[in-house]
Amino acid sequence: MSTALWMNIPLMVLAFALWVGVPLWLVLRRKDWQGKQETRSVPAYLARRPVPVPVHVPRSVGYEGRRSMRPLTGSAGG
Repeated sequence: MSTALWMNIPLMVLAFALWVGVPLWLVLRRKDWQGKQETRSVPAYLARRPVPVPVHVPRSVGYEGRRSMRPLTGSAGG
């Protein structure tokens, strides 16, 4: 039991070092990040939105006015 515990301690240290070290290394290796202040951004609900342009949809060729969807003759209801 003692041997298994002593074998796991270096593996835990290695796993923790990778867990902390990799993201830290990714942040620190960026040269353009250092020395710059963060710029404030405007929230989406406060940003100015463009005015929507209405779209003209032409009427279909075979439809003039209001027509019944059921045929005039041959219906089951009479």
